[in-house]
Amino acid sequence: MIVELIGFIATFLVFISFIPKDIKLIRWLNLIGSIFFVIYGFWISAFWTGILNFCLIFVQIWHLFKIYRGKKDTKIQKSQ
Repeated sequence: MIVELIGFIATFLVFISFIPKDIKLIRWLNLIGSIFFVIYGFWISAFWTGILNFCLIFVQIWHLFKIYRGKKDTKIQKSQ
């Protein structure tokens, strides 16, 4: 039961991260979703899911670091 809940939370967070326009919120939702997917992946012995999401955690942290250091705009640019 717990493992399904963790998988649901991970899926839900990654899904809703596609909705906002604020890139900081997108990155945070993806980061938290990836953390849940790491737990879920290793729990159900889906090691490649766990490894992939473990790597994505560092990608999200890197982008959040750049955003908070002011090197990137926090809004997705609209195409003209």
